Amino acid sequence: MGLYGINEEIFLSIPCVLGRNGVSDIVKVNLNSEEEALFKKSADTLWNVQKELMF
Repeated sequence: MGLYGINEEIFLSIPCVLGRNGVSDIVKVNLNSEEEALFKKSADTLWNVQKELMF
């Protein structure tokens, strides 16, 4: 299962630790159930837009 239960490959900004070679660690923020539900809703919205884009 992905971060916060999000499995799609979407472009999100999340806190992370940067090192000389790029991202060295992802900082997992403890979300309450309401915050997690809202985060997932935002991720779903982004996924619905992003999946229509062609790269």
